[in-house]
Amino acid sequence: MLRITKTFTNGRRVVFKLEGKITDQWAALLDGECRAALRNRRHVELDCAGVDYVDPKGVEVLKSLPRKHVTLTSTPEYVKELLQIGGRS
Repeated sequence: MLRITKTFTNGRRVVFKLEGKITDQWAALLDGECRAALRNRRHVELDCAGVDYVDPKGVEVLKSLPRKHVTLTSTPEYVKELLQIGGRS
């Protein structure tokens, strides 16, 4: 399960706190939330401190988000590594 909590928003920025697993089942939801905020011309910050698992689909979604407008913060080291290697172990 992935919990997505909007913890801050203003006219230019929105922060989503992520908790749980970014898996195939939940990746589309995360993608949709981020893209909706981007359509409203907001910068998206994803607080990944509470992420404890990311599957290949989750990696795909995170990598597909435009880095110019989406920032990952408090990202666990293993998530950073997965993003670097493309989700393959």
